[in-house]
Amino acid sequence: MTDRPLTLMAVHAHPDDEATGTGGVLARYAAEGIRTVLVTCTDGGCGDGPGGVKPGDPG
Repeated sequence: MTDRPLTLMAVHAHPDDEATGTGGVLARYAAEGIRTVLVTCTDGGCGDGPGGVKPGDPG
């Protein structure tokens, strides 16, 4: 074993995916002092906004 602190890393395709999947897990372990890292594979630039609004569309 090692004396290095624990790290929990989650990898998601989109920046908001943790809201429907691992957000509670990340929050719990962060509150317990575990270093948490969230990696996203896109910047969300092509995602839909509220009501399905696309980037560049009004609203």
